Amino acid sequence: MPTNLPVVVDYETLFRAGPGGIVIVDSSSTIVQVNDHILAWTGFVREDLIGTAFARLLPPADRILFSARVVPLLHLDGRVSDMSSALLGKDRVARAAHLSASRVTEQTDAQAPGAAAPAAATVFLFTPRRDRTAEEEHLIRAVRHAEKADALRREAENDLARSTQFDALTSLLSRAGLMPRLADMVRDAPPECVLVTFVLGLDHFRVVNESLGQAAGDQVLKAVAERLTALADEGFLCARVGDDEFVVVGPESARGLSFADTILELVSVPILVDDLDIVVTASVGASEGPITSADDVSPASLAETQVRQATTAMYKAKATGRNRWKRFTSVVDDSAINEIRLLGEIRTALADEQFRLEYQPQLHVETGRLHGYEALMRWDHPERGVIGPADFIDVAERSGLVNQLGAWACRVAIEKCVQLNSVPHARPVTVSVNVSARQLGDPRLADLVGAMLHENRLDPALLTLEITETGLITDSPAAHRNLDLLHGLGIRLSIDDFGTGHAGFAYLKDFPVDELKIDGSFVAGLGVSAEDTAIVASCIDVGHAMGMTVVAERIETRDQLKRLTDMGCDIIQGYLYSVPLRSDDLQSWQGSVL
Repeated sequence: MPTNLPVVVDYETLFRAGPGGIVIVDSSSTIVQVNDHILAWTGFVREDLIGTAFARLLPPADRILFSARVVPLLHLDGRVSDMSSALLGKDRVARAAHLSASRVTEQTDAQAPGAAAPAAATVFLFTPRRDRTAEEEHLIRAVRHAEKADALRREAENDLARSTQFDALTSLLSRAGLMPRLADMVRDAPPECVLVTFVLGLDHFRVVNESLGQAAGDQVLKAVAERLTALADEGFLCARVGDDEFVVVGPESARGLSFADTILELVSVPILVDDLDIVVTASVGASEGPITSADDVSPASLAETQVRQATTAMYKAKATGRNRWKRFTSVVDDSAINEIRLLGEIRTALADEQFRLEYQPQLHVETGRLHGYEALMRWDHPERGVIGPADFIDVAERSGLVNQLGAWACRVAIEKCVQLNSVPHARPVTVSVNVSARQLGDPRLADLVGAMLHENRLDPALLTLEITETGLITDSPAAHRNLDLLHGLGIRLSIDDFGTGHAGFAYLKDFPVDELKIDGSFVAGLGVSAEDTAIVASCIDVGHAMGMTVVAERIETRDQLKRLTDMGCDIIQGYLYSVPLRSDDLQSWQGSVL
């Protein structure tokens, strides 16, 4: 029978006995109330949950889903419906659940000015759940994948940071790892402390790599590194800062700079590689200085200065004989400054086309006819006038600029040779170009010269490359390969200044040499020195016996010409016939002798 009497509802009883698991949290996601169903389902008692974080009821994967989706939806819409989740019981077993939630704000009739904002709570309802939707599974997988990728990225960043701080081969510090640690050493050093820095470079280490292989070279580097590492136990930092360069730095000991002698002895102990005892030596540069506390000089600057000064001293030790050490001094080395200045001027001269070639004629001894020309480099310096190669080529060789100079000279000489041979029915005219030892070791040399010949359509037999004895006896595989490739192209190869180096006759049979050029110092002694005369005669006889053309240079007198003719020399050049000629003068001179 219907009644109009108001129904009295006990909401607390409804809450506690509700059919789903209910959890109420405050604005900080702290549980403030739970119903009986959630307790029965999870095995907790009410005191276990109230006052704890809501996240404790969620497995780790669902905490990700809660943070990534539920919380943003609650802030945007105030409610979440039909979310697949899991409920973590006291036994730490996840119960499949279905989650809905709603934000509830306390309602008041009026709010006094300045009063606190109404309290907010969130009601979560858990019911037995269906399986997660594909979208939810995809979101969880995506979040997990992102976390894994982030972990891998952090690991890669850490590996990269370590790789820049340490040398991969020797495990010593790299330059990037050394400098900040050295700056810290400077910063933390006690007053009046003196810092000593040693930079050592292994002598002729390239020969080890080229003769025994890189694997043997790596073993040598590791052995040296292990020996230097022992010094780190005495408070020193050790680092590998270049292919064959190391740094040892620390506070000054009782031995001071003489500690460099210990380093030299340490390095020179034989190293066993593949049953072979290898003895390497080192050149060491040393620098020392008090660690000042000047405000205008940072520890990093002091560290850089020490290493730079020791490196300068190391190169000085190499230049004065190797297997020794030198101390850096503040006295300015004028020769070093001049060399640096000269290098800058050479680069400018290349850019401004200040270099040119002059050509000295070469004649057949028997007929007196023109054989060809030797191309000689000249530098029209804007302040110092004409400069010959003797005043700049050594500096260019040490710096590597000789490769650019040599390529330029070869290109210009080939173009000139094409021009000289453009006269119809004229006898072929050759051009000789000097190639330095460093150029010969450039693996690109043969391809470069071959491309120039092809581009200018010049017969390779009309080009002669003059190589010094130093270039001939080098152990560089690239140099030997270049000799074979150049000769294979049809280019003639000549040994320049023969007799002044270390090649000797025994070397000639091992290389594809077409021409032997006797050094002018021996030619000058013809008829004056019995020894020089004998050397010239021997060079001509051996050259002919090996099928080579023999050239004598610096012929200045008729007597020298007669003696060379009697000895059977093939080609001559020198002031007796002509000084080196400018390019514009060649046609007229050539016309006068043909």
